[in-house]
Amino acid sequence: MYLCICKAVSDQQIRQAIREGVRTVGEVSARFGVGTECGKCLDSISEYVDACLAAPPEVPAPALALPPITQPAPPAAATDTAPVQTAWFAIDL
Repeated sequence: MYLCICKAVSDQQIRQAIREGVRTVGEVSARFGVGTECGKCLDSISEYVDACLAAPPEVPAPALALPPITQPAPPAAATDTAPVQTAWFAIDL
């Protein structure tokens, strides 16, 4: 969702900036230019920054354990040879 319409800055962009170290509305404004046009977004952005900083940090989901890699079984020795098959098609005429 857009938090600053004038500069087209979304909540996801601000959340990413917070992950990268932004901690204040002033830093958000310096990075994205929010609040420099009409200023109506500053209260919402301030609340959003505070909420993001108060929330526990996002922890990435643990990687799934993959089964061990095993070597494929060697092909079975061919005891019978396959019969030779011939076929014809209309294009072979």
